Amino acid sequence: MDLRDDDLGLLRWDQQMGVDFALEWYQRGDVLYFSEGPECEPFDRRRLWRMYQYLNCHGRLYIIHLYAHGRWQAVGDVTLARDMLPIVLGEECYRGKGLGFRTLSLLIHYAKNELRWPRLIAHQIYTYNSASLGLFNKAGFVVTASGLDKQGIPYVRTERLLYPDQ
Repeated sequence: MDLRDDDLGLLRWDQQMGVDFALEWYQRGDVLYFSEGPECEPFDRRRLWRMYQYLNCHGRLYIIHLYAHGRWQAVGDVTLARDMLPIVLGEECYRGKGLGFRTLSLLIHYAKNELRWPRLIAHQIYTYNSASLGLFNKAGFVVTASGLDKQGIPYVRTERLLYPDQ
């Protein structure tokens, strides 16, 4: 694992990993509704591949793993980039258990102490996504802007300063 906190690990995605492990997540209505919006069609392998390629080129795409039942299991993905921080827990049974917060905490520590970035930005969280809003709020992010997406759906942008005294 590239970043780790006990039984939670973030493994940097590369092309050799493929996307099959995540395809089911991006065919689920709940995942798509909260991450991509209410009108999003399920992803096929090609579309997911293009998204992962983009995220990996634009930032650092990690696959979220949890060690359970004697093995590491992929349960979601997250991208650390200067202008966005999308996170998906694709396995529903692991939502609401603090994994999102632990994942963000690992990335905050890495961005601050290794990359020396001044801030992190979650550029588009739909206002109806109360779980995501609560997660970023708990992790110290504050709303810095709001707007409407291409479909007219309201969202907020949140930021966390990593060196607030500077």
